[in-house]
This record gives sequence, structure tokens and C-alpha cells, in this order.
Amino acid sequence: MRKLFQGNYAVLGFLVALLSGCSSWHHVAIVSHGADLRSESSDSSPPSLGADPSVSVPKPEPSLPIVSQPIISENLPPEMSSGITAESADDSLLPWKLEDVYFDYDQYSIEKEAVPILRQNAQVLLKRYPSREVLIEGHCDERGTEEYNLVLGERRAMAVKNYLVDLGVAASSIRVLSLGKHEPFCLQATLRCFQQNRRAHFVLK
Repeated sequence: MRKLFQGNYAVLGFLVALLSGCSSWHHVAIVSHGADLRSESSDSSPPSLGADPSVSVPKPEPSLPIVSQPIISENLPPEMSSGITAESADDSLLPWKLEDVYFDYDQYSIEKEAVPILRQNAQVLLKRYPSREVLIEGHCDERGTEEYNLVLGERRAMAVKNYLVDLGVAASSIRVLSLGKHEPFCLQATLRCFQQNRRAHFVLK
């Protein structure tokens, strides 16, 4: 019986020694890991930002405001762009030629059909040819005396000049000349030809 207890003591002593050894090894391991952690924390180089994908790094805010695409005219609202392009658009639609205007028989007053033509001619002179001089020729049909038609042609040319001056064309840039029944546009002795010959013709100088 005594030998059995002695044997048990020996086993217990072995177990105590074994447990003591494991505890010492565990302590050494903890110290060792602690040393590793202290060594890692004392490293002066910062950790790589890409090493840990779970780390969220905020993006730096720009020091200056970001400028978008430049504003171009096509992107302006109508109330802003209309004032920029209206004048050039109107100019582009103007013709380059001055149109003749016509008169009734034995008359030199401006007919209502001639008003839009004269308004357009005034814009052409102001926008297309602001530094040019224009000659207005007064023409008549072949009926009547030469003296009478010269006076009538001058009155027709003067009526057109005055109308253009009222529309803003400088009077100093307009000259008038009466050709009477000379230099007719149409040479046939018909009413249709007579109508075409009673005219004010424009010649740019």
C-alpha cells in the first residue's frame, strides 16, 4: 500500500514538473510575442496603405475648386445667347445686292410695295457697305418729253434718297442722277416694259 502511494507521488511530481515546464514555455512565448509587437510599433517607417484593404483612407480635398468644361455659346440659355448672336445672324441673311424700286405712271411718291425693299437696301448699305457711296439713278418710260422726264427722274431719285436718310443712311454717302427716258431697262413699247423702266436704280461706287 505504501509503495502504491509512493508511485502516485512520483506520478504527481512528474505531472507538476510537466505543468511547470509548460507554464514557463507559455510565458516565454508571450514575452517573445510582446517583444515582436514592441519592435513593430517602434519601426519608424509607416505601414503601406495598400497592405490592408480594410483600411479606409479619406481622399484629400482639392485646394482649388475644380473647373468644369468652359461655357460655350451653344450651352447658354436663350435669354443670354440671343443678344450675342442676333446681330451676326441678321447680317448673314442680308443680300449683297441693292434692289430697284418702281413707280406708277407720272408719279414719284414711294409706293407701299417699295417700303420693304428700301428698308432692306438701307440695312445692306449700313451693314455691308458702310464706307461705300451709292448713286441713285432716276428712270422713266419713253412717254413724254425729254425735259419733263429728266425732272421726273430726279424727283424719283430724291424721294428714294430721303427715305434712305430717314432710315439712317448718311446723306453724304448718297448721290442722285436723273437719266429720264435714256438707258431704259426694257426696249419694247409695251405697258409691261414701261412699268419696268419707271424705277430707281442703285449703283455702288
